[in-house]
Amino acid sequence: MFVSTYLVKNETNLCELISNIDSLYRNDGITIHSDRNTTKKIEFNGRLFAVKSFQSPNFLQRIAYANFRKPKAQRSLEFSLKLLEAGLHSPKPIGYIVTKHSMQIHESFYITEYHDYDFDLVPVFEQFDSHLKLIEKFIKTIIHMHDNNIYHHDLTKRNILITPSSKHVFSFVDNNRMSFVEMSLKMRMESLSKLSNNVKELHALANLYGKHSNYSSQRCIDFIDKGFRKSQRYKNVKKFLKGNKKGAFDATPFSTRGNQR
Repeated sequence: MFVSTYLVKNETNLCELISNIDSLYRNDGITIHSDRNTTKKIEFNGRLFAVKSFQSPNFLQRIAYANFRKPKAQRSLEFSLKLLEAGLHSPKPIGYIVTKHSMQIHESFYITEYHDYDFDLVPVFEQFDSHLKLIEKFIKTIIHMHDNNIYHHDLTKRNILITPSSKHVFSFVDNNRMSFVEMSLKMRMESLSKLSNNVKELHALANLYGKHSNYSSQRCIDFIDKGFRKSQRYKNVKKFLKGNKKGAFDATPFSTRGNQR
């Protein structure tokens, strides 16, 4: 068994947290999110942390993540730091732990400082017309992200945490799938097209994007329509190939996979 650990420079006093993460996670953690991966809140030395445990991937992915690709926990930390460097917000990265066995990834944890928030984008979109000012502020944040050459491939409603009273209203999580490349309007609208299945809402997002960027609203609408149709086709193919099994497929658009690092 090989164990790889990493702590950010200003948190090296948390070595004990890292060395005991397995028992703390299993025995003391309070589950705050559970889907393909599970995130728990842990208290340690008077501080609160969020610890994400990644689901064990399939056999080929276990080999790839152990030998050829950076594990998701490592990418989560590195990509979250890039968001912070760009002036965006993500819960403060603390470190990661990756265990490998027989040339395969066995277990991995990503640790951040616990981020308290009021709600995510789900209730905002449920009452879309009542939250247009907040949505406009969100679009401005996304334009800033795109202008800094950051393509977040998991830009979904549950991955955007909102605290209206905070300096940084929007905080981005689930950051292990990103590309860092100059973004065309096509890519920008593809990113946004995953936020809703409601065409009217997507057009409103595109209109706001055009209002606050150098792109025309009509071109934004045209490309968000194309992005929506593409994502729907991709979802259908994914369901067909994987028998509706969630998480068994890397859904990164083929056109941008080569830009991930």
